[in-house]
Amino acid sequence: MAQHFMKEPCEHCPFRVDVRPFLRPERAEDIAYSAGNPYNEFFCHKTIEHDDEGDSCVTGKSLVCAGFLAMQINVGTVSEPEGWVWPRNVYAEPAEMAWAYEAEANGEWEAP
Repeated sequence: MAQHFMKEPCEHCPFRVDVRPFLRPERAEDIAYSAGNPYNEFFCHKTIEHDDEGDSCVTGKSLVCAGFLAMQINVGTVSEPEGWVWPRNVYAEPAEMAWAYEAEANGEWEAP
């Protein structure tokens, strides 16, 4: 069976605690809390394509973001898939990620 997820978070993964938050706080909160639904997926930006209007398009080659999958596993939404290796430096809980992005918007974020 083919692996359907990234092996580790990429260098610009929005789920990494050591990457300066770059999303709007509302968007980060939506993504983080969507990890609580087992039917949601969030694909790594490196594995999606874009159409002529710039919209994201998932393809057969798209892989689930390792940071998103780590959060789903941590909050108990999904089980660890075969071949999973826990990534370092990712937010453990949706509230932790939401707080970090809000802190950045308020000029209060500090690198770990």
